[in-house]
Amino acid sequence: MTKPRNLYPDTTLFVTCCCVHNSYRLVPTPDVRRAFSYAFAVVSSRYRSKWEMAFHEFEVLSTHYHLVLYDRFGRVTDFIQDLNSMVARVLNSARGASGRFFDGEPGIQTVIGDERVVEHCVYTLANAVAAGIVHKTAHWKGFNSLRMAYGREYVIKKPRIGIWSGKGRHKTRREVRRSGRADFAGRSKLPKTAVLRLDRPRVYSELSDAELRAKVRAKLATRESELRTASPGPVIGMKSALKIHWSTTPPPGKELFGRNPTFSTQTVAQRVRMKRVRRAFLRAYRFALERWNARESNVIFPPGTVKIRLRHRALTEPIPLELLLAG
Repeated sequence: MTKPRNLYPDTTLFVTCCCVHNSYRLVPTPDVRRAFSYAFAVVSSRYRSKWEMAFHEFEVLSTHYHLVLYDRFGRVTDFIQDLNSMVARVLNSARGASGRFFDGEPGIQTVIGDERVVEHCVYTLANAVAAGIVHKTAHWKGFNSLRMAYGREYVIKKPRIGIWSGKGRHKTRREVRRSGRADFAGRSKLPKTAVLRLDRPRVYSELSDAELRAKVRAKLATRESELRTASPGPVIGMKSALKIHWSTTPPPGKELFGRNPTFSTQTVAQRVRMKRVRRAFLRAYRFALERWNARESNVIFPPGTVKIRLRHRALTEPIPLELLLAG
């Protein structure tokens, strides 16, 4: 059993989602790029308007994707579920595949500190370089936010692939016609176009949008140079990366299960405080869960509880993160 998450409203988060078994299901073919960019535009627009989420940086690699976002109301797990579900359905349909697409436990870290937020933005964009695939992020053909400007809107067309192709081949099956489902084949409530927007992180308020974007890109160039110096040898290259079949899994010996940190801080003092918050949360959660499983009424879970609060409407203590860190 995995440990419960403690996520709080009004925080910046660093998200990592891996494909099942670290397989190459997101290798950046044209269909994958179009499907992911449209799905991300649809779901991010929905959560921006309904839950005031903001999306600061993202990059999709062949085996996983990274995302830096601001979560106003603590709905990040719902967002990940909706995005991953849409991507999985359309790509599985296009490939004639089925089953799990993404790993069931995404990595979600609470990021504290202006410089730490920028570092995670740079880490996100530099991931293809760190993986030894390309020398520069600009050479990576996967879906990312490198060339996007804060606040600018980009229109993404709905791709005609998979379940969005309009062909509806299943409607010819006898059982589908008999049940009446054939009448709905090929229909979709999704819009023909969706708006993709990159939001400015809530850091360095003294800098303009253009200055902050330039700062992130300058730090990215420095990081790319450091990575090239550390590994001066040849890289895989885009041609070789695109030849990997989507069902390929890593060779034996590659670590599939490692640490899954829950927070990322800028100072030692912040790290100590967050460790105390985490330990206190786990103690309070276990106690509340025991009472919940015993069918006690009016059980109150600690602040930051996610799954039971969203799925079962369990009560939680309304204590914001700022008060916890001040203790």
